Amino acid sequence: MKTKVMRRPKDDVGHNYTTYAEQALIDLLDDIPPPVADGFAWLVSGNRTGALPAAILSRWSQAPLQVYALDAYHARMISDHLSESGFDPTCIVHLVPYIESMSSTAFFHATPRAMPAELVLDQLEDIHRSLADGASLYAAFEGDADDALKTVKRVFPSVHVLRRDKKTVVFRCTRKGPLAKYRDFSSEWTASVPGGEPLVFTSLPGCFCHRRADPGGLALAEVVSKFVSPPSHQPLTLLDMGCGCGLVGLLVADAIRRLSGSAPQLTLIDSHARAIAAARINASRLGLEERTRFVLSDDGLPRGEVATHDLFVGNPPYYSEYKIAEIFLSTAYRALRPGGQCFTVVKTATGLKALQEKYFRTVEIIPRRGYAVLRSVR
Repeated sequence: MKTKVMRRPKDDVGHNYTTYAEQALIDLLDDIPPPVADGFAWLVSGNRTGALPAAILSRWSQAPLQVYALDAYHARMISDHLSESGFDPTCIVHLVPYIESMSSTAFFHATPRAMPAELVLDQLEDIHRSLADGASLYAAFEGDADDALKTVKRVFPSVHVLRRDKKTVVFRCTRKGPLAKYRDFSSEWTASVPGGEPLVFTSLPGCFCHRRADPGGLALAEVVSKFVSPPSHQPLTLLDMGCGCGLVGLLVADAIRRLSGSAPQLTLIDSHARAIAAARINASRLGLEERTRFVLSDDGLPRGEVATHDLFVGNPPYYSEYKIAEIFLSTAYRALRPGGQCFTVVKTATGLKALQEKYFRTVEIIPRRGYAVLRSVR
């Protein structure tokens, strides 16, 4: 008998509510031994919808389940689905960069293009570290089954194929002691703006533009740094939304520090836990951590924070018909003081310019590095 799962249509940014890989794991639950009281958690990683955790709890309501999400939007989707299914997500869903509990059974599913290959490997190693010896990981992949098997075997030498069809492949992987070496998937590189020294940045898998400085972000930082002037009040306040590893916000903050002798109050916002983790590393390296607030959110600043910043910088994603970009710009309009400046960057100005004009009266287009930096004044 198949486990029944409540389904919903595509969400507001067009993601299917369940993937083939997730459904394959849900269908597998009838063949998995029930949880035992051994003091270890049941772990779900890589989930974006909450359908798999809800199915597990529907079958075993007392399962010691822990769900780890990397993105605030996915964590909210999982929590909403669990709540709608009658379960309290409070102590179940964790929005953190790395797994924090030991587990006896783990579930992971990945979809091609939704997760970069390096992020998949990093998550598999993270799961391996969390598993007790002899414990099992049930992993489902879409796409090329042979490639998936090669990926899994780089972390788990003991792998059994449980299901393989045209759409998915499902493995049971067994941990047999720690790996000889867990890899470090972080990366270091340098970036600078005109007049500034090269700054060292660390990025992590899952960060936007991991392993290199994003050229659009560099264009944005270079333009904003030219418009910075000594503040009339102290300290100047800067908000970087969608900060990634902190590239733009920290480059601009360093430029302000060089110009005025005083570092700004900096707010770095991102929806991804790995991005915030990397931003903390970079702010600390630059001596800016004490003046920086880190916000892990997919919805901008808290609604009560109005007219609190002098500068806003953002490199919004272009997909989902600019719905996410609108969250950026509505946050900018709400956060900026009168006279505050909003800077965004895009490859082609047309779509984002029209949206920015919805919130700000005028939009100046400044070309840089083949990008368009859009400047508005509140």
